Amino acid sequence: TVIRALPGIQATVPEATYLAWLDCRDAGIPGNPQRFFLEQAGVALNDGATFGPGGEGFVRVNFACPRARLAEGLERMRGVLLKR
Repeated sequence: TVIRALPGIQATVPEATYLAWLDCRDAGIPGNPQRFFLEQAGVALNDGATFGPGGEGFVRVNFACPRARLAEGLERMRGVLLKR
């Protein structure tokens, strides 16, 4: 899947939900990953830190959208990760 192709990012396998958590702690992203993807890729995600201190370094993806839109956003995320 495209999520698994994001360098340095681990994804949880969602069970009966339309949300996935991405662990960005090993991706070498400077600062907040939610802000990084918003500013660099134009992709809006939920900041894991808003869910408590254990969420720092994580972002939450909502994939209850058209498949093409999800794929485009993930490809843009992948692109900015590869450019670093």
